[in-house]
Amino acid sequence: MKIFEGKMILTDLDGTYLYDDHHISRENRQAAAYFMENGGLFTVATGRSKAGMEHFFPELSINAPAILYNGSVIYDFNRKADVLSTCVGKTGFSLCTTLEKRFPQIGIEVYADHTPYVAQDSFWTRRHFQNVKMPWNFCPAEQIPQPWLSLVLTGESDDLPEVAAFLEEDFTNQFFVQFSSPHMLEIMHPEANKGSAARHLWERMGIRAENVYVAGDGTNDRQLLQSAFHSCAPADACPEILSIARHILPEFQQHAIAHLIYQMEKGIL
Repeated sequence: MKIFEGKMILTDLDGTYLYDDHHISRENRQAAAYFMENGGLFTVATGRSKAGMEHFFPELSINAPAILYNGSVIYDFNRKADVLSTCVGKTGFSLCTTLEKRFPQIGIEVYADHTPYVAQDSFWTRRHFQNVKMPWNFCPAEQIPQPWLSLVLTGESDDLPEVAAFLEEDFTNQFFVQFSSPHMLEIMHPEANKGSAARHLWERMGIRAENVYVAGDGTNDRQLLQSAFHSCAPADACPEILSIARHILPEFQQHAIAHLIYQMEKGIL
């Protein structure tokens, strides 16, 4: 039996597995390859879209379906097919048209059938598309095809809390809403998050819960870390995540995921 057989690692990308320059370190890449060669299942749980993920191939190597859009989709890149898709659909369209009228200063990104669209422009939307290497794709909301997977709102850090409060008051329990940064507010189906997607994935892959290792650094990783016993965070993760992580790894630029794999090999974790 190979040493990592029956074990799975689900890691966030930005701030956990990637460097600040959006590259994977040689140490992390080699450790992940070693983990997979010795029987382990390695994949990612990210807020990035399918197109945003494909930017990292072939540098990024995984051998299990990936969790995308912060849990709205589980996607199998080998089969080129969704494993699970939890959409905001037409309810998301209704929300989008309301937000356009109420908050014209924010950006509204719509993800539909793995295609990113911009329904309403902002400085932070343009910056986001540049950072994740996605082509600019402006399209009026009524022309964006269904089903809609999720929405991402972008704007000034002073504006988005007001938007979040509006959503909580006027759209209670209709969506799962979370900040992924001070300038980005994500809107998903109420049952969609990284944690629920992670449980679905490891059960589908036949992995026992006690053999799953999850890692993340930001507030959008909270449900992911709460889903598994072996919850891990880089030492420079946000305070909320550090408070719930069972295992604290080195800072992400010190090859945190490589450290996790070698600690697993030694039987320490």
